Amino acid sequence: MTIRTTSLSFLACVAATRVACADVSPDAARVIARYLEATGGTAAAAAEHSTYTHARVEGFGFSGTTETWNVGPDRQYSRTELGPFKLEEGTDGAVSWRTDPTTGRVTRLADRDSVEARVGVWFELERWADPDAGGGHLELAGHERDSLGAYTVLAVSAPDEGDLKPRRLWFSDATGLLAREEAQHDQSQIVTTYSDWRLAAGRQRPFVTATVTPMMPANQLRTLADSFAVNVDVSHVPFAAPGGGGGNALAWKKTPGEAVLPFEYRARHLWLKASIDGGPPQDFLFDTGASITVLDSAFAAAHGLHAQGQMQAAGAGASGTASFTTIGSLAVQSGDDGVELRDLKVAVMSVNPTFSRFFWRDMAGVLGYDFISRFVVTVDYDKGVLTLHDPKTFTAPATGAALPMVLNGIVPAVKATLDGKYDGLFRLDLGSSSTVDLHAPFAQRNGLEKRLRDTRPVTGAGFGGQFESTLGRMHTMAIGPYRWSDPMVSISHATEGAFASEDFAGNIGNRILERFKVTLDYDQRRIWLEPGARYTARDEFTHTGLLLTREGDRVLAESVLSGSPAERAGVREGDELLAIDGRAASQWTPQALDDLFERDAEGRRVALRLSRDGKERAATMTLHEMLR
Repeated sequence: MTIRTTSLSFLACVAATRVACADVSPDAARVIARYLEATGGTAAAAAEHSTYTHARVEGFGFSGTTETWNVGPDRQYSRTELGPFKLEEGTDGAVSWRTDPTTGRVTRLADRDSVEARVGVWFELERWADPDAGGGHLELAGHERDSLGAYTVLAVSAPDEGDLKPRRLWFSDATGLLAREEAQHDQSQIVTTYSDWRLAAGRQRPFVTATVTPMMPANQLRTLADSFAVNVDVSHVPFAAPGGGGGNALAWKKTPGEAVLPFEYRARHLWLKASIDGGPPQDFLFDTGASITVLDSAFAAAHGLHAQGQMQAAGAGASGTASFTTIGSLAVQSGDDGVELRDLKVAVMSVNPTFSRFFWRDMAGVLGYDFISRFVVTVDYDKGVLTLHDPKTFTAPATGAALPMVLNGIVPAVKATLDGKYDGLFRLDLGSSSTVDLHAPFAQRNGLEKRLRDTRPVTGAGFGGQFESTLGRMHTMAIGPYRWSDPMVSISHATEGAFASEDFAGNIGNRILERFKVTLDYDQRRIWLEPGARYTARDEFTHTGLLLTREGDRVLAESVLSGSPAERAGVREGDELLAIDGRAASQWTPQALDDLFERDAEGRRVALRLSRDGKERAATMTLHEMLR
């Protein structure tokens, strides 16, 4: 028994390589025959047409219960309550679905999510033990030992499931029982162990199951079964997806079905105003790359919001720690227009210590997938307006190119091409100020670091901390019918987190997206791009090589690129800038500095006043384009 928690974004189920028909090696057949005998015999397994399991579940600082109904060959339904979260998942053999654990909204799975859900059911129903191996492929993968004993390992693939990787099933040499299952989900391995096998409902079954991602050992989910039943009545079980979107209450402030919200485009990020539990409006980032809406931990504590549980959360370069709280209302609004959601579960993370230095302001939190995916979203960068549409009444744009959206997980993605031949699937990340961040596996596979022109080492920041990248230019980039020259491209050196993904080629950030008016339709899996005023603009890199951060009223040199105008002017990392171009450094905004440092004329001289070790000095920096 495996408790699937894909919809919590805590764990995911994966499998299998494409095969045309069942293919079982003789060694694998012997292992499966022994497993069937150890669990009660072939006849007992064949007589089992449906199963019901009730179990206690523990994980992430919470406890609760879960129920699962399985019906061969391919139907499943489960419902789980874990602390404040309630979720349901199901498949009727054709369509797989799940509810969002923070909002209750029903999502019909597509793309790889749908494949992984169906494959997960294939494994949970032990189709690999069927007389025809369920149409799958089984072969001996080797032998392993650990502190508990020796194991024979099979590589097992479900049928017709694309290029996903096989799972590795460890069978105990001492008992013949299944002891461990290893599945690959993107760059992460998911390990499930089975123990405390006992006779129940006519067969030996594992009463204890534990699932963990070794890269995030704190995220262990443990289930303890207390009852099993077989050949149960399933006439009442909702295997098919419920009708309607479901979810918590949504109110439109002004016009039903549409909210028009001005946003501040600061440091190439979208900032909206939102109110928590009726409080004063606060600054929130709008981030399609965030899996859940987040409150800064200090903000949550100051507003009396009690956080529960704990989990490791993947970020752009690494992982951080999150807990959870429930808010009575989230109102995203401007004046009398906006939307309000009630009874929302949100993550609580310490975000300001990392980000406020780079943004030169604190944020109350981040608006993520659980909020964004409820709407069709149009971002008009030229006008600085974000429009939220009701998917039921939305009318598709009459202009621009409509492109398929791939939704593997929670981040919308689209196909793009670099230099006319390097194709890949790229996440559209409105929480990124980059042009294109290539993931290390895609870049290495295609040797792209050698193809970058005029490279520079750079440092970025994301949830979980900072990460190093190599920045340069490629010749062209294309999305659908749109193509432009000299895109800036960074290649991540991250070995974990989102930028180490193997399933995606990279992330596209706001330096690309700002070229267009962008519309995202999560329900229909469509993206519309309409060229805007910046469409033909060449990507600009800093003409100074200087990254500034702010701590209180102090403006500091966070990094100084080697050979840059800033370095030649004598600026060093850690210097405090007192004045820039004759104006107090604390009076500048990030946007104004971008205009000066990226867009002002090459050769322009910028006067600086610096403080280092308590001593002030003057310097002059001559602007120079660093990426040709």
